[in-house]
Amino acid sequence: MPELAGFNTVIKISGAPINETMPTNSLAGNLIYQITDSSKRVLSRDGTILVQKRGSDVTAEAGTTNTNIKITAHGLVDNDLIVNVTHSGIRLVTKVDNDNITVSNVSGQTTGDTIQVYKTELSSAYILDRLDGKITYPSAAVREIRITGEHLPMTVAAYANQSSQSYNCDVKDVPVFGATYKKRIPTLKYASGSLTQFNIADTTYSDALVAGNPIVIEHRAISTDEPNRFWALLNSDELQSAIDGVQAEVVTWISTDAWLRLSV
Repeated sequence: MPELAGFNTVIKISGAPINETMPTNSLAGNLIYQITDSSKRVLSRDGTILVQKRGSDVTAEAGTTNTNIKITAHGLVDNDLIVNVTHSGIRLVTKVDNDNITVSNVSGQTTGDTIQVYKTELSSAYILDRLDGKITYPSAAVREIRITGEHLPMTVAAYANQSSQSYNCDVKDVPVFGATYKKRIPTLKYASGSLTQFNIADTTYSDALVAGNPIVIEHRAISTDEPNRFWALLNSDELQSAIDGVQAEVVTWISTDAWLRLSV
């Protein structure tokens, strides 16, 4: 692998969550489904994520309005999903009765519209990777999946000029009586690092430190590289200044929970 210049490094941090319904692509022979838009693949750590699988299309019946859809024996429950193909509306549903559902306004929605129906999967049916916007099923099948929930927009740390990250593993001694040499075993893994940026009027890091809430830190060696992502707790936020220099903010962090390491 050729040498990489430091200035190619890309550091991003997570912002305020955005609630959205997102399409996915099929990977690994219909076992894994990933959010199509790479900018929306980091999902809220604690927010509700709905995985919804497409069923058979239906036609809106007489009695359908901008906010009500009549479908005889629709079989839907609250927070299932419909896509009005005719009028380009994607909406979560509220069940009224066995033949009617309500949705937020879809302008022009009426009798005869083509409706795609997505039912919410049980969370036990798949494994969700919130750091990479992926769901993994235990067996392969052709599916059309949408994911509804909060994603965290990742923004370039524009004023950052130094960074470090390390991967660590606690190693514990496990000696027994009569042993001549120490024996050790690896236990818990974690990552840690630091980020230095020019000091600007931005309280993102100090706010996260005071709140004690994890943020996502993303590192790429170059912009086209696969990312490393960490749920990170900030354990210090230091302001540095010197008479002949530029004020700098130095943040140190330590991971909590699993990390995502896709780069080599």
